[in-house]
Amino acid sequence: VCESLFAKPETLGHAALLMTDLDNLKTINDTYGHDWGDQYLRQTGRCLAASTPPGTLAARLSGDEFMLLLYGYDSREAVREELEKLRAALQDSASILPSGSELHISISGGVAWYPEDGNDMASLKKYADFAMYQVKRSHKGGMQEFDIGVYNEASYETQIAQEFEQMLAESRVTYHFQPIFDRNGEAAAYEALMRPEMPNLRSPGTVMKLAQETGRLYDIEKLTMFTAPELFRLRQQSGLLAENAWLFVNSIASVCLIGADVEEMRRRVSGIGRNVVIEITEEEDLDLEMLNMKRRSTVLSGLYALDDYGSGYSNEGNLITLDPDFIKIDISIIRGIESDPDKQEVVRNIVSYAHQRGMQIVAEGIETAAELRTSRALGADLFQGYFLSRPGAVPSAIAAPAQEILREFPNGAEEHR
Repeated sequence: VCESLFAKPETLGHAALLMTDLDNLKTINDTYGHDWGDQYLRQTGRCLAASTPPGTLAARLSGDEFMLLLYGYDSREAVREELEKLRAALQDSASILPSGSELHISISGGVAWYPEDGNDMASLKKYADFAMYQVKRSHKGGMQEFDIGVYNEASYETQIAQEFEQMLAESRVTYHFQPIFDRNGEAAAYEALMRPEMPNLRSPGTVMKLAQETGRLYDIEKLTMFTAPELFRLRQQSGLLAENAWLFVNSIASVCLIGADVEEMRRRVSGIGRNVVIEITEEEDLDLEMLNMKRRSTVLSGLYALDDYGSGYSNEGNLITLDPDFIKIDISIIRGIESDPDKQEVVRNIVSYAHQRGMQIVAEGIETAAELRTSRALGADLFQGYFLSRPGAVPSAIAAPAQEILREFPNGAEEHR
């Protein structure tokens, strides 16, 4: 019947496919027995038959699912009026349970429209089913129309989640390296930056969000500590990256590898382990025990860098507690620092504090000549940002304008003029 109808658009007019799921059937079966569950189903079927217009096609798909096709209307509003009548009739229909309470019919329904949402039964069924389960997950007992935007977003999220699992299973990531230059313009270090190699999952931020939501932070830490140092070592051996440079690896502050994973990391970082600097960002769930385990590592250098200092959640108390070897001043402080006395004072103070304790200051996110010149004048030790060199599988040497600025400063020139 449906096939012949969909071959005649003039007969269908405006149509709606309603997919419904009968709420609470399992509870009734478990509480009062299957005879009462069967009565609930029969009551629903009778109400659907009595409360829909003549010509409506109706079918029971499974134990608690029904499908109705209302067609031949001049507008969607006319169909909506019929759906509202059906909803009210179902709500009013009641049986008396053995407990003496009334049992009203409650259905969760999803509606897909012809021809707006789809021109064939398969598409409408898929979309109406999606809308129905949106109701089931949020507010049982209602009807919801299909929304292509929500559907596309959910489909994209599903695809991203699948790609995330595939990325972990197959180690589908590579790393780009961004140089960190010393005051002479030499590459003193490189920061390893994750680059997922999946069709849709390309953002490291999305990877971290999914890892947090799915409890896979340990897997991300393992993937990072296995892959980034190994790639770095291979490129150093090929003469593509500076020898004896540090490798800054973004680490999850609350996670530390254990057991056989430590030995596998040892194998992969062979030859450069003592050059690996763990880079962490202050977090609410910062685990000092985990951090100290990393510091006592016999595989890596035991050095670590505190990233994004000054980004809004950093504070002096944490700085004292964490006692990092490197402090990376956040881009929010570096941006426009040449014309902001307050930012200059912040950097001047942190430089003074750090240098008294043998720490090194990294000015990160430098994008202009003025930002580099001011950061250097204020006493920063190391410099990172697009103005100097962009990240890449094989990054370039320091840009000529940046090199010229660093040459302006004689050894010992520390104070901002």
